[in-house]
Amino acid sequence: MSRHTGDKWNPDFLTMHRIFWPIAPFAQTFVQTHGQWPTLDAYQQFLELGAGRIYSGSGKLLRFVAQSAKPDRLEETYEPRIYLQGEIQTRLNNWHDFFQVMIWRMFPKSKTSINERHYQAIKERAENDSSCLQRSALENALTQFDECGAVILSSEPELLELVKNFQWKTLFWEQRNRVRNHLKCIVFGHAIYEKALNPYVGMTAHSVLLPVTPGMLSQSTVTLIDSVDELLTELFRSRGTIASPADFSPFPLLGMPGWDTANDQEAYYNNTRYFRPGRQYKT
Repeated sequence: MSRHTGDKWNPDFLTMHRIFWPIAPFAQTFVQTHGQWPTLDAYQQFLELGAGRIYSGSGKLLRFVAQSAKPDRLEETYEPRIYLQGEIQTRLNNWHDFFQVMIWRMFPKSKTSINERHYQAIKERAENDSSCLQRSALENALTQFDECGAVILSSEPELLELVKNFQWKTLFWEQRNRVRNHLKCIVFGHAIYEKALNPYVGMTAHSVLLPVTPGMLSQSTVTLIDSVDELLTELFRSRGTIASPADFSPFPLLGMPGWDTANDQEAYYNNTRYFRPGRQYKT
């Protein structure tokens, strides 16, 4: 049974699901507050003590600020405001934004790169047609990864091919031991972490697949996250590599061995509504 109760602070959230393993070394600061939501000042100190002073693509110091009213100008909307002013609008007593803070701490370089690309895409759309409210394919892709992205790392390219080709039962059941030893799933999207407070069959990430060395997989969690931050930064700075949501691979998170107590049975992977067989699974 889930222990998540709305936006009530739960200092034991890290024990609720294995999906939280990448966050654990970073979130200990707030776990130790015992029943109290962090303040904006606490978030800022957390960011700077870990990652140092971080600057937006326009050179503005990044800082967490209170959520504002609906903006009147494009420059004041969420992503442009981060890029132009360095202000990350943040709601207090809110799990979604708590996990957003965690991701800024864990992935400062790639988050900054994604924000810069997002701003440039919004700016380009506005310059081409100031009345156009429909986001471009690139904007949709950046939003999807920011909210619901994951990084799948493996030292065995064959496992990544199984992900790419939707061979879920082969991957998660037949190659279960290889997955345990040679593949890691690191969730990037803060919305996925929020969902993991109430996990459900259907939780799926928009993932990038990265072949890595066995040595990288054996790094400590903090060192591994730093390495992934560098890889993601390079990926999102490469024009054309990520251009639309179709460039991501869907990844059914609860298929990971042990990420659902029920997936220790082969029949679990017969659910084709979750472990879908083809490209139509993308949204």
